[in-house]
Amino acid sequence: MKDFFIQYIKPILGFALLAFLIWYFFPIFIYILIATLLSLMGMPMARRLNKIRFGNRMMPRSLSAAITLFVMVLIVGLFITIIVPLVVQQANVISTIEPAALVEHFQEPIDKVNTFLHENGMIEPDQTIANSIENQIKSFISFDSFTSFFTGLATATGNIFMGVFIILFLTFYFLMEENLVKDFILLLTPEEHVENIERVMHDSKILLVRYFHGIMLEIVIMMTLESAGLLIFGVPNAILIGFLGGLMNVIPYLGPIIGAALGIILASLSELSMGNYDMLLITIVTVIAVFAGANFVDNFVLQPQIYSKRVKAHPVEVFLVIILGGKLAGIAGMIMAIPTYTVIKVIAREFAQRMKLVKFLTSKM
Repeated sequence: MKDFFIQYIKPILGFALLAFLIWYFFPIFIYILIATLLSLMGMPMARRLNKIRFGNRMMPRSLSAAITLFVMVLIVGLFITIIVPLVVQQANVISTIEPAALVEHFQEPIDKVNTFLHENGMIEPDQTIANSIENQIKSFISFDSFTSFFTGLATATGNIFMGVFIILFLTFYFLMEENLVKDFILLLTPEEHVENIERVMHDSKILLVRYFHGIMLEIVIMMTLESAGLLIFGVPNAILIGFLGGLMNVIPYLGPIIGAALGIILASLSELSMGNYDMLLITIVTVIAVFAGANFVDNFVLQPQIYSKRVKAHPVEVFLVIILGGKLAGIAGMIMAIPTYTVIKVIAREFAQRMKLVKFLTSKM
C-alpha cells in the first residue's frame, strides 16, 4: 500500500497542488514567468557583456544587466514608434467615412433586403435597413465612441504600467543574478530531491527557450509574409494589418482568425474612407487570400517545428492542451498552455516516470 501511494497518489497530489498554486496566484505567476523568459532570451547578451574588462576589472553585473534590459526595451520601443503612427492614421481614416454616401452607393441591395424583411415581418413597416446602417456607422465613428474607448484604455493603463514595471524589475534582477530563481527553488526543495529538481530546471529551460525563440521567429515571419503580400496587391494599411496579423499568431490556432478579421475590418474601413466602394469586395477577398496563404505556410512549415518538435509533443496533444488552457483561462491560458504543460511534463518525467501515462507522454523528450 505504501509503494502504491509513493508511486501513484503522491505524484498526483503534487501535481494537483502545483496546479492549484498556479491558478490561485496566476497574475503573479505570469509576471514571474514572463520575466524569467525575458531574462533567458537576454542572458546570452548579458554573459557577453560580463566578459568585458575595464583594465583589471570586469564589467559590473548590474551594468551588463541594465544594458541588456535597455536594448530589449529599445527594440520594443522601435516597434511601437513604427506602429503607433499607423494606428493614429487609421483612426483619422475612420473619421472621414461618409455614412450617407455609403448607404446611397449600396441603396439597391439594401432596398432588396429591406423589402424581404418587410414581407416576412422581420422589421416594422416604418423601419428601414438604410437608416439602421447609417445610424450604426455614425455611432461607430462618432467622437463619443472614441472618447469612450480611450477612457476605457486610460482606466486599464494603470494596471498595464504596474505589470510592466514588475516585469522589468524582476527581469533586471534575473539578468544580474543568473541563478536567482534556481537558488530560490532549490532552497525550498527537500535535500533528497535537489538533484531531480536541478534536472527539471535544466531540461525545462532548454525546451522553453527553444519554444519562445521559435514563437518570436514565427511572428516575425508571419508579419513579413502578410505585410509583403498585402503591399504587393495594393491593400491599404498593409504594414499595420500585417503587423497585427503576425502578432496575433502568439495565440495558437485562434490567433490567425482574429488577425484576418482585424485585417478585413481595417482594409474595408480604409477603402470606405476613400470612397472606393466598388473595391470593397475585391479588397476583402485579397486580405482573406493573403492570410490564407500565409497561414498555409504557418500550419505546414512553422507550427510543426515550434509546437511539436521544439517541445517534443504530438500535434493532437498540443491541440488538446491549448483548448484546455483556453477553457481554464481564456486567451492568456491559450498562450501559456504549451509552456506550462512542457514544465509539467518534465516534472512528471522526473518524479512519476513509472506511471504508464507519464512514460507514454514523455517518451519523445
